[in-house]
Amino acid sequence: MKIGIKYCGGCNSRYDRAREIKKLVKQFPQHTFVYDTPDTKICDIWLVVCGCVACCVSTDDLIATKKMFILYLPRDFTTVVAYLKQSEETSQTQQKKLLHLGDTASMTKKFTIEDIINFAKLTGDYGKIHIDAEFAAHYGFGRPVVHGILTGSLLSSVMGMYLPGDGTILMDQNMRFLIPVYPGDIITATVMLRSIKENKRFYIGELAGCCKNQKDEIVAEGICHQMMMKNLFIID
Repeated sequence: MKIGIKYCGGCNSRYDRAREIKKLVKQFPQHTFVYDTPDTKICDIWLVVCGCVACCVSTDDLIATKKMFILYLPRDFTTVVAYLKQSEETSQTQQKKLLHLGDTASMTKKFTIEDIINFAKLTGDYGKIHIDAEFAAHYGFGRPVVHGILTGSLLSSVMGMYLPGDGTILMDQNMRFLIPVYPGDIITATVMLRSIKENKRFYIGELAGCCKNQKDEIVAEGICHQMMMKNLFIID
C-alpha cells in the first residue's frame, strides 16, 4: 500500500516523531511510504503526525482511499501497526467475490453547484451552459446544467465500489443523456449485471446502467463492459 506522511509544524512537539515513523518503515518494508507533496495527495493510508493534541495541520487536501490516522502521541502508532497487520491477514485470506447474472447495485448523490465547479476545474470544461447561470437561463435551461459525464460517472462509481466491485476495470461505456440534471437534483445510479463472457484470465461483464432523478425520471442510461480478473471474481 501507499502510505502518506504529513507532519504538523512541530512547534510544540512532545516526542520524536521521525523516530516513530522510522519504526513503522522498518516494520513494514513491503509498503511504500511517501511524504506530503503536491503530487502525493492521494494515498491508501495517510498518517497525519502531530507533535501534540493541538493538531495544527490541515488535512483538507489529503485523500485516503482506505483510512486516515491522526497521531498525537507515540501510543497512537500502535493503532497503525494493528491496522496494517490486520490488512495483511485479510489480504492473505481474501476470498473471491461471487457474482450472479441479474445482480444489481445502486448509489445516490445530490449534486451541488460546487460539484459542477470542481468538475470544471478538474477537466477544464468551463462551458457556459454549466457555470454561467445567465447564459444557461438565456438558452432555455433556466440554470446551470450538471456535466453529463459527471452524472454518468455515478455508474462508474457503483461498478467500482459495489458491482462488480474492487478490482474491476472499465473497458468501455456507451451513454445516452436524456434529461438535464441541475444543482439540487438527487440522482440514483443503478447497474445490473446482464451477461458475462469468459476469457482465459478474466471475465468480461456487460452491465446495464441508468440514472434517475428524484422524480423517478431516467436522466441517463448506458451499457458498460467491465474486465473482472478470475483471481478476484467467480461466477455462479
